Amino acid sequence: MHCLLRLNTNKLFLLSFLISFLAYSLLFDSSLFAFAEKKRKSESIALSGATEAERLNECAEKIARELRSKQNVFGVLIQTSSGENLYALNSNRLFKPASNLKLITSAAAIEKLKPNFRYRTEFYIDGEVTPDGILHGNLIVSGSPDPILSGFFDQRINEIVHSWIDTLNARGIYTILGDLILDNSYYFGNNVALADQDTYKPLEFFTVASFRNADDKQLSKANVRRYRTVKLKNGKTKKVAYRYRKKTRLRKVTVEPNAYMMDVMMKELQKRQMIVSDDVKKIAYSTSLDRTQWQHLYTHFSPPLSELLKIINKNSDNFYADQLLRTLGGEFRGNGSIEKGIEVVREFLIYNVYARPDEFQLVDGSGLSHANLVTPELLVKVMRYMRSRGENFDAYYESLSIPTVDGTLGGRIHHELAKNIRAKTGSISGVISLSGYLTSRSGQQIYFSIIGNNVGKRRAKATEDKICKYLLEI
Repeated sequence: MHCLLRLNTNKLFLLSFLISFLAYSLLFDSSLFAFAEKKRKSESIALSGATEAERLNECAEKIARELRSKQNVFGVLIQTSSGENLYALNSNRLFKPASNLKLITSAAAIEKLKPNFRYRTEFYIDGEVTPDGILHGNLIVSGSPDPILSGFFDQRINEIVHSWIDTLNARGIYTILGDLILDNSYYFGNNVALADQDTYKPLEFFTVASFRNADDKQLSKANVRRYRTVKLKNGKTKKVAYRYRKKTRLRKVTVEPNAYMMDVMMKELQKRQMIVSDDVKKIAYSTSLDRTQWQHLYTHFSPPLSELLKIINKNSDNFYADQLLRTLGGEFRGNGSIEKGIEVVREFLIYNVYARPDEFQLVDGSGLSHANLVTPELLVKVMRYMRSRGENFDAYYESLSIPTVDGTLGGRIHHELAKNIRAKTGSISGVISLSGYLTSRSGQQIYFSIIGNNVGKRRAKATEDKICKYLLEI
């Protein structure tokens, strides 16, 4: 009996050993297969053509194979510097561009406003300042669409407001007996209906903004739609919007431009005991105030547009992009609205880029709306036009993300020549896009626009990256 048990135990041990051996063999083989497959895919990026013409043809064939099963959901146009189409797929069809629309908004802005354009926030008083530093009157802040001041998305606004009050002190103002007034008339222009109103009409608009630099106090004040508090591994907590990944710093918010700025200013004035009233009058345009009596105190200037464009295109900041569109409306139509800004961009596309009206449909400046539509060919036209614009092009080009280096492409397109690309990403529900400039291994200048609609984001991004790697090898 003992011998029988020992025999059965030995058989079970041997059987277990054989099963384990087979399992490890299969795992090892699958690992080798995965490694070989990865190596095969890596090696397939290289082009074997001896001449540039041969490599161009080979690249086009590889891109065609890559998109063979995706022809109904992708629009692509890839052109050489001479204007020849290296590859085209649905290039004249309208697609939702997502944040690739920022390429158009920023192109129109840099062309119309110029790289050195700065937002101006004006400060006025409407009373006398006595020798002992008392302002017998109101302090008026005439707001602008300056995105740093118009929202509450980072900590810089606090430092800026503190510097303003230091300037007031330097100008001999230590006490304000009147009101702190926000003039947001830039957004309305010469609107007759508002000109008859003596009270402030709330100015609000919706956006999705990045709070990557915001502090907890600013996050708590943001009018975030549906958010929860989550506990992090380090024991700290963080507010996170629903329907967003836990690590995101994006927030859906309703913005009342410049209102947060005025709240910060009021609190600092009260902290320094410079103002006794906590009533902040906000006016868009008022007949009860005699603007002819306003005395200009000083002007705050924003960083140049060339720097702000980097936030728009490298970081894909939606709020900044829509504020830029409102700026175009304010500067060239006398009304800082989205609608007037679109008029300016439309004019730029038709009369500067020579685009056809049926090549685009614009709803905002950021690409957040699914109602925006453009063709891949239009995006390439815009990029080609901008290359001819000298100083304007330099600011435009430097605002775009560099793969493996910065912005939204910081972790993508891993290739030894990745830094030869300057491009703009785009992503909303069901939409992935990538358009930009590329210099190949042989020095060929290439323009590309790749837009996928009704696609899975992970696979679509992988397709975009692979196409760019093919192009780099030309």
